[in-house]
Amino acid sequence: MDGGASLSTEADARSATRPTYRNQAAQRVLTVLSAFAVAEDSHGVTALARDLGMSKNMVHRALSTLVKEGWLARDSTGDRYQLGYAVLGLGGDEPVLELGSLARPYLERLHAYTGESVYLSVIMGDNRVTIDEILPPGPRVLRSSRGTPVPLHCTKMSRTLLAHMADGDIDEYLARAAPLPRILPFRDAESETAQGVWDDVKRIRANSAVVWRNPVLTSAAYAIFPLLDHSSRPHAIVTVGGPRERFDLDRINTTLPRMTEILAPLSQHLRFFPAMAGLEEI
Repeated sequence: MDGGASLSTEADARSATRPTYRNQAAQRVLTVLSAFAVAEDSHGVTALARDLGMSKNMVHRALSTLVKEGWLARDSTGDRYQLGYAVLGLGGDEPVLELGSLARPYLERLHAYTGESVYLSVIMGDNRVTIDEILPPGPRVLRSSRGTPVPLHCTKMSRTLLAHMADGDIDEYLARAAPLPRILPFRDAESETAQGVWDDVKRIRANSAVVWRNPVLTSAAYAIFPLLDHSSRPHAIVTVGGPRERFDLDRINTTLPRMTEILAPLSQHLRFFPAMAGLEEI
């Protein structure tokens, strides 16, 4: 009789402590997740442990749980963590991508690193439109100002967006745009015929970033980075450009690895979001 009572008491004690332990573990997971609600892009284990007043072992277990469930993902370094695909379901059936807000910190870092002009451009209708820019003092290097539509076949920047559309969408665009208009004050041979556009599309697709020198002798040079979704469809492009006397091809090629590294977390994050299925009108 006494033995049965003792066993019952022990079982009650175990059942009383289990929920407490689970609640504490869940609270730690939620505390770690809440740290990612701020603007900082990614976090490491050591910094999280220090900031949250938790042991590194506790933080690592919480991070592992969040990664397994899709709430977090490792960044391109493999050593830090950022928000994962599961957060997309929190906004309803159709997640909203605030591309400008998301990209702005990366534009600022590129500008701080290079000292040159940085642009964020998207597809609107049958055009490329620059929706954000950071400019250094002095003359502009981009002829089209923010908000000005540029046809998708005109300029290397526009064709970088066009190149990452599906082949059928490119054919449909070229048919709509025929005869292909010229809007540039300088020669842009690739934009003048459908075959020229397709030849350039193939060259663009062969590279993860496009390095281009404006054919006007006194003009500028650019590095163009496509931002793609998981199906390699275009969200946008980021362009870094400057006068050729200080930002010509040699300097671009030297700085290209670091510029790519700066954009890597943004590129990885955008793969969780689907790009627009079709071209929206302005």
